[in-house]
Amino acid sequence: MKSCWKGVQNERAQILPIMAVLLIVFIGLMGIAIDVGRIFIARTELSRAVDAAALAGVVELPNITNAHTKAATYITQNQSDASISFPITTDQYQIKIAGQRSVPMFFMGMFGFGSVAIHANATAGYGIVPLDVAMSLDATGSMHSGCNSTETNTGGVCPIYEAKGAAKSFVNALLSGGAGSGNTIIGANAYRGCFNPPRAQAACVTNSMTTNLSSNATTLTNGITNIYAIGGPGQATSGSGTNVCLGLKKANDVIMGPGHHTAPNTLRFIVILTDGDNVYNAGVSNQTSPQSPDAPCRPSSPTTADGDLTSNCRSDTQTQEAKLDALTKAEADALKAANVEIYIVAFSVCGGIDTSLLTNPCNSIGSSGASYPDSTQDHRLLKCIATNTPGTNDHYFETATASALPGIFNRIAQAIAFRLVE
Repeated sequence: MKSCWKGVQNERAQILPIMAVLLIVFIGLMGIAIDVGRIFIARTELSRAVDAAALAGVVELPNITNAHTKAATYITQNQSDASISFPITTDQYQIKIAGQRSVPMFFMGMFGFGSVAIHANATAGYGIVPLDVAMSLDATGSMHSGCNSTETNTGGVCPIYEAKGAAKSFVNALLSGGAGSGNTIIGANAYRGCFNPPRAQAACVTNSMTTNLSSNATTLTNGITNIYAIGGPGQATSGSGTNVCLGLKKANDVIMGPGHHTAPNTLRFIVILTDGDNVYNAGVSNQTSPQSPDAPCRPSSPTTADGDLTSNCRSDTQTQEAKLDALTKAEADALKAANVEIYIVAFSVCGGIDTSLLTNPCNSIGSSGASYPDSTQDHRLLKCIATNTPGTNDHYFETATASALPGIFNRIAQAIAFRLVE
């Protein structure tokens, strides 16, 4: 018995050192895993910071000094323990950034690794990938309010004048990055409640108010100049109603029309200026249904007008208005499914400014009656058709001031044009 007990004691004595060694190895492996995880997280953070710094700096191009300064300032403010350098680039419309950050090690320090240097690179620029962009401007009577007969009065009092100025500024911003390459092409159109052709009615938008895709800034600015609102020079004095669905459809016709890019990496955008208030007027100037017969923006019962057209901020959504809302959302959904991004410039929307995040469901679009006043439904429609990143309004811009339109269009131009290349 003594011999057996002695054997057990010997085995225990041998196991204890082995267990101690295994415990040290296990703790070491855990420590390495923790440090490797910290390296991974730090590299991800640095990569995001360098990407953001490149996008912050690129808006200053072609002034490369200002671009570098702005990128360096961003890194200092947002990733203070990182350093960056600027590899030389021969393209004045690109900025390259190389970032470095030292990550102290906790457990790997026992093996001689006091810290590990991590790296991240980013290149941002514009005119890099094919861009097809269309602007669709509301040219109804509300855009003429406050204008003189030629729609040329300055001072922020003529909405269509400011909108046209904003559109021209948008063109210049997008084409400033080497437009000769043809990577960026832009088109523009006006919209109301109908187009002529196919509908021959005085208030319909004519072909002269549509400019096909082009990289020629002069061609585009001249085309935008030809856009007038109801009441403007050579235009009818009474309107055809408003159909935002038709505005989207016409813009899609432009970006898929003559000259559009066919490369698989082409990015397509629609920027539409609207107050979101669809108005179906079926009896203007004793005409029957000025609404264009083009599908998919023609409501059922097209010869029936809404009952209340006396206000642009109705207490209830009218029947035909609701149908147009539903068709507008359906058109937007089809565009998004085709990878077209939609930016909304909401101008003078009923009920005042509402930049809150969308919380109400989009499936209420198309509902009519007193439970759905314009002040709610118009905002809801526009937020639903914008290609917003979930939890943001990054594709939705709103103002009640015409003079603010140029600034908004420039911000959208920057969002579209300035891209990460790598």
